[in-house]
Amino acid sequence: MYSDAKIGGVGIWLDEIVPCLKDTETGEIKETVVFRIESRSFLKKFNEKNGWGIDWIEVPNDVEVFALALKENNEIQGLVGVKNDEGPKAAYLHWACTAPRNNKREYGTQRYSGVGGHLFAIAVDKSIQWGYDGVIFGFALNNELLNHYIGVLGCSHIGALHPYHFILGPIAAKKLLETYTYEWN
Repeated sequence: MYSDAKIGGVGIWLDEIVPCLKDTETGEIKETVVFRIESRSFLKKFNEKNGWGIDWIEVPNDVEVFALALKENNEIQGLVGVKNDEGPKAAYLHWACTAPRNNKREYGTQRYSGVGGHLFAIAVDKSIQWGYDGVIFGFALNNELLNHYIGVLGCSHIGALHPYHFILGPIAAKKLLETYTYEWN
């Protein structure tokens, strides 16, 4: 499996496409906020050892890290790293990870559904802000995830820089943003 904080890779599953996060215990929809993590030292507590996929402190400095949090208490539910890649005129989705409490595949339980799609939507949002029409690309961690992104989001397989290299074009990006609601903080 391909997993490195410096190189990147996307290993997040999209469980449910919902406008905000859904509490899996009550079915209640929870409003969300997104904020950029400005302090790299803050990232020390998000590491592979405690279930955050990688050691986020090791993400390169040119990758912006954003947190998806509950609006009611700012509790972080997922992290996404996005890089402005001027060469291909797209946002590079460096890494995305749900909070361990939301990772049913790894830990058997899930508090909130909808985190994965939100993290992709944040990358699309940044792509639009940078003038790339929502186009994002990344490297899935394996073929199963690549096919998942193709099937759920409408990504296309490129395979140029990595065997599981994918791209999400402007039409699919627009559709994704029409689904998700969150506030930038």
